[in-house]
Order: sequence, then structure tokens, then C-alpha cells
Amino acid sequence: MAAGREGWERASVRPTAGRADARGRRAVGAGGPAVCLTHGVRESEFWMLMDDEFGEAYAAVVARSQHMGALDGRTAQEAVDAGVPPRRVWEALCDHMGIPPVRRLGKDRPLRRGPVDE
Repeated sequence: MAAGREGWERASVRPTAGRADARGRRAVGAGGPAVCLTHGVRESEFWMLMDDEFGEAYAAVVARSQHMGALDGRTAQEAVDAGVPPRRVWEALCDHMGIPPVRRLGKDRPLRRGPVDE
């Protein structure tokens, strides 16, 4: 293990295969991160945007309950699970819920800076 990384654990974006997380999502494949990288928004970023806008508990409800015509009548959860690019799902949900453009990028977070080599 690298110096300064004691207690560092590999975090997966989705649960291990066969196990469901709090939103009822199941991982595909055998462990490790399962991240969708299409169209510039990862699935993990999609869920962060959902949590920022609706709060963690309500985001899960919105994702499972709002059927959208722009997603062929699917919910956000169904669309993401079907492989629809997370960016498209997020934009459809924002339009459907009337989220103003100023809030569609999520909360500002400070930059994480690593050690500086001298």
C-alpha cells in the first residue's frame, strides 16, 4: 500500500454483483466500479445531481416514480438501467420536473488538492 494511504479502500460506484443498494439498483459484472461513461456524465454523477437537487431519500422516489415521455414512458431508474446515457436521463428529468438551468449542474464543491511536489 502506498505511503499516506492507510485505511484507503477501493470504493465502488455500484454495489457488488447481485446486491442492491439503497435505490434498489443492482451491479452488473463481478465487483469493482460499474460506471457508465457515455456523453460526459457518469452514472455516479447522475446520482450526485439527483441527490443535490432532491435530497438522497426523495431522489430515489423521484427516480422510481416519474414516468417521462422523453424516455419512452420510462422512469429515470428504468432508463438508466436500460443503458440510456445518464446525461439524457438527467436532462429529460430536469425538463419534466421544471428544474431551472441554473440548478442543473448541481452544487458547487471545493476542488480537492493533492500533495504538491517540490
